[in-house]
Amino acid sequence: MWKYLAVAALLLTSAEAKSPAEEWKASLAADNAAWATAKHAILKINDAAYVHEGEFVSLLGDKPATWHWAKGKQPKAALIAGFAHGKPQLFKNGKALPPEALSKGIDIAAGVDVLGAPTQMSPGETGLRIMVYDQGNKAAVAFKGVDYFAYDPAYRVSARFTPDAKMTPHVFRTSRGLDKQFYHAGDAVFTLQGKTITLPLYGEEKNPTKVTDMTSFFTDQLTGKGAYRAGRYVDVEKFGKFPPTSVSIDFNYAYNPNCARSIYYNCPFAVDFIPLAIKAGEKDPHTVH
Repeated sequence: MWKYLAVAALLLTSAEAKSPAEEWKASLAADNAAWATAKHAILKINDAAYVHEGEFVSLLGDKPATWHWAKGKQPKAALIAGFAHGKPQLFKNGKALPPEALSKGIDIAAGVDVLGAPTQMSPGETGLRIMVYDQGNKAAVAFKGVDYFAYDPAYRVSARFTPDAKMTPHVFRTSRGLDKQFYHAGDAVFTLQGKTITLPLYGEEKNPTKVTDMTSFFTDQLTGKGAYRAGRYVDVEKFGKFPPTSVSIDFNYAYNPNCARSIYYNCPFAVDFIPLAIKAGEKDPHTVH
């Protein structure tokens, strides 16, 4: 749900099939690209604005590293963006742009462009997240790659899934001081390190017929002690029609929220504690390992 994933080949011969460990290792290349080398890599973001209904922001700057968003409509803005009636409002050089331009990228200067999309600002409220990218951003250039624990097959578990028939809403506080609402899809129950664990899983859709993936937002005994201090996420996918009777969870794919390295995202804080040291998945990027 929340992570960039490598695109797997649709057809694999038995000779080409990869082991779970090999698939995991291959996925790290996609992670690194998403952070630093893709055109709209996370670390190429120069600034971001979160725009409520009826608000406008202006993009100001002259050199790549100086581009930033300012509140309101500024006369010297390279781009003015707002959100009204549930749609982006865009103006470049005094001319209106179609809302769909924002999802394709709006060129501002050499190596600088803008990308954005509607986003949840709070339960029941949609706004606009809009980001300016600098292809020469120093953070992307300096990036050394994601740092994961070594793959351990013991952290790939099969879990019994108990759905929440009410798809109970759950509001998470976020890194930007906002709120995001997800729906409790159900609980995964499994055994790990000799303990029975019940792990809540959440979806973005309340309608169960639209649930195609789920996410756990978890902390564990390593949180703040080698794992990121705000917790990690792990996605559950490819379970077929919802609700499944069982799911597979691979903690080797547990990942940090984007906010672990970028201040420009709006990330839910993890709330569900696993009473174990999960020595799998992504490590804390702020700790020397």
